[in-house]
Amino acid sequence: ALYVHWPFCVSKCPYCDFNSHVRDSVDQAAWRDALLADLAYEAQALPGRRLGSIFFGGGTPSLMPPETVAAVIDAATAHWPA
Repeated sequence: ALYVHWPFCVSKCPYCDFNSHVRDSVDQAAWRDALLADLAYEAQALPGRRLGSIFFGGGTPSLMPPETVAAVIDAATAHWPA
C-alpha cells in the first residue's frame, strides 16, 4: 500500500493533529515534482514490491489538483505494478 500525504487545508481544524498547513497558494508544479521525485526515490529503495492500494490523506487531499492525483497514480503504478 502507498500513503500520499497532502498537507494543505483551507483552514486548520482545532482538533487536527496532522501535519497540515493553511496556505494562500501552493506551487502545484513544484509540489507534484517533489511527490514524483520522492516516489522514484522510494521505488529504488523498495524494488520488486507490488502495489495493492493508494491512500490519499493529510490535510484536505480533495484540494489536490486532478492532474497531480493522476501523475502520482501513474508514477506509482509504473514503479510498483499491481
